[in-house]
Amino acid sequence: MKSPKAPKPSAADQAMIARQGMQLDEEMAKNEKRLKAVARGGLGTKSLLGTAKQAAAKQVKGADNSSSNKTGLPPTSLMNTNLRGYR
Repeated sequence: MKSPKAPKPSAADQAMIARQGMQLDEEMAKNEKRLKAVARGGLGTKSLLGTAKQAAAKQVKGADNSSSNKTGLPPTSLMNTNLRGYR
């Protein structure tokens, strides 16, 4: 025995399917725009220049905390050593 064929969709069913397809397309377009905007906003913080500035700031902060000599000159004990020979 043959199985019965599925009924053809009515005009209301076809309209509902078309509406759902259009709504899905609109929602996908909104999401794509939102994701592109997020990506554009994130590029500035991920740029090479942005990371270089952060790294330099960390180095400066670390240098300030690592020694009490803020002049950048070597300590006086190194200045008094004999440069001609090693001890």
